Amino acid sequence: MNKLFEQDLLGRLLETVRLQYAAANGIDDLPTALPWLGLIRRREPTPIGRGMLEPSMCLLLQGEKQMLVGERVLRYGAGCYVQAGMAMPVSGQVVRAGEAEPYYGIRVDLDPKELAAFMLEMQIPMPVQGDDPPFVSVEVAEEGLLDAFARLLGLLDRPSDLPVLGRLLKQEIMYYLVTGPGGPTLTRGVMGSQREFAVNKAIGWIREHYDAPLKIAELAEAVHLSPSVLHRRFKAATIMSPLQYQKQVRLLEARKLLMGGGVEAANVAFQVGYESPSQFSREYRRLFGASPLQDAEQLRGVAPPP
Repeated sequence: MNKLFEQDLLGRLLETVRLQYAAANGIDDLPTALPWLGLIRRREPTPIGRGMLEPSMCLLLQGEKQMLVGERVLRYGAGCYVQAGMAMPVSGQVVRAGEAEPYYGIRVDLDPKELAAFMLEMQIPMPVQGDDPPFVSVEVAEEGLLDAFARLLGLLDRPSDLPVLGRLLKQEIMYYLVTGPGGPTLTRGVMGSQREFAVNKAIGWIREHYDAPLKIAELAEAVHLSPSVLHRRFKAATIMSPLQYQKQVRLLEARKLLMGGGVEAANVAFQVGYESPSQFSREYRRLFGASPLQDAEQLRGVAPPP
């Protein structure tokens, strides 16, 4: 009976999202009156996209998506959600979508400070964690979470109720996330033990100083871990080493600079911390499948795909 009810809830959510898009004038990334809630549509499979996945969750209503996190491939479909408890460089693509049956998703941005305050205020116990759960996971949405989303989307046609009831329903969604099977994924990055705090601090340092040389011994000392322990715990959490994480952050920042135009690839290489423009071009092509100039022109719509 529960499975049938979950399918009914999923169908209601899908129909509500379709109605929202009926008046969207062709927009595929649809914002809502709630700044932390957005709707996603793709009408055909997409090429591999690379970017930084911020703390968030996305519930998939129709279609299929594949995501590469480090060396881990996550593939999920309708009724599943992906969640991230910490900013992570990822690659992803929609693998099943069409004009008749588009890919539809609902995204909720998560503020780690808000999540931590909510857990403390509600006195929600920390979920039991296994050995180093990852910062990104895919879970199956259960009845309570689907029902909360159905009521949340129903509020979009009642704007006067959104300021109060929207906040309450976001808290209900956070409750189901942290108490569900994937709870450790979120809480590890928010309210974890000293070892999680150390990894979070290391990630924060790399993101803030991505253009500086990364010396593992100095970073390990700053977060009060030995180099070997930092490397092991960092890789367990992010599925990549600190140096690999820094390289992906550098290349993503370089891509943003190149998209703006008016700057040479060699200058961008130096700005993001590379000492060798040729090494920058090689690693950029390896990650994005094109040279820096080709990729930037393609993204700006002035060149065909390589």
